[in-house]
Amino acid sequence: MLKSGKEHLESLRDGRVIHLGGECIEDVTTHPAFRNAARTVAALYDMKADPAHRETMTYEEDGRHHSIYYLRPKTRDDLQRRMLGYCIIADLTCGMLGCSPNHVASFATGMALKLDELKSPYGYPDHLLTSYRHIRDHDLYTVYAALPPQAARDPAFYQQKNLPGPTLRVVRKGNNGVVIRGMKMLAIVRAPPRRRAKKAG
Repeated sequence: MLKSGKEHLESLRDGRVIHLGGECIEDVTTHPAFRNAARTVAALYDMKADPAHRETMTYEEDGRHHSIYYLRPKTRDDLQRRMLGYCIIADLTCGMLGCSPNHVASFATGMALKLDELKSPYGYPDHLLTSYRHIRDHDLYTVYAALPPQAARDPAFYQQKNLPGPTLRVVRKGNNGVVIRGMKMLAIVRAPPRRRAKKAG
């Protein structure tokens, strides 16, 4: 399923609430801080869904058209098709949209190419494939979130306990580069949980 720009904007009006400074924003599609970015992404969806761009921005699999960045390349031609699609996205956004819809989608697509690398007991290739198909089939704009560890929001706690704070930071600079200490947490996309069938009776 290829989404339209209108459908993308409507999907952002799902009850989410964003706080910017002291302001509560209920609709990112109309707020001055976010509306132009939302419209830019909507323009990408419209361009992709336009029949004039179907050959360059989509591919067919399982009897349906999908965004080109979900194409799992098997040939040099496949790689060239993906590259051309990425160039068109970069041209449309003047290269200023850092995490465009193809960004995280490419991670999922790349991992879906090597499912054998995710073997039990530590890997779950079926889960990855389910997630890949979910975001591909619904033409989702997936992103990741990098944030400090939850406890790092209270630096006084670490000072009182004489512990190093877990937030990622530069602790030393030298001629050979920098030394960093700490961590970041990464939020990733996950397909909706499967519903269990109810038992009769």
